[in-house]
Amino acid sequence: MEQGRPVVQRPGRDLDIQVALQVMGYIWLKHLLQFSAELAVKWLGTAGDIEASGGVYVAVKPDQFWALKERENHAEAVPCFSTDQAAAEQVIAEMKKRGCRYDVVTMDDAAAPYRVTFSRNDGETVTAAGAAMPEAVAKAALAFVDGAAAVDR
Repeated sequence: MEQGRPVVQRPGRDLDIQVALQVMGYIWLKHLLQFSAELAVKWLGTAGDIEASGGVYVAVKPDQFWALKERENHAEAVPCFSTDQAAAEQVIAEMKKRGCRYDVVTMDDAAAPYRVTFSRNDGETVTAAGAAMPEAVAKAALAFVDGAAAVDR
């Protein structure tokens, strides 16, 4: 069933960042010590980055979020989920871990020929369209976790 609000965002870094945060488990990080303005910044990373830092990086608390500026290239660690097929495969794998089935249909002569569906046995189903497969995967995954259905761009 296709219902809810459509995801109309174009492929690119903004969509990649939304997928990273809402689907792939990325979090905002900061330096534990902030003794200078250069360290009072946040960027996107994973829990693995925190472990690898030996305690120097920590997750940004919600009450600190707006006080910190975004570091230049704050999303450099985020793959191009909406434009790169290999990165889109990571999203598909994550959705399968969440118990979703994945299906793709191509429609000839359509502006957005790829239709990706994620569904579960509980009946929750979301379909999204895209001009390229990674775009449709990113939109469908984001819509699924948001509880919204996406039907076109």
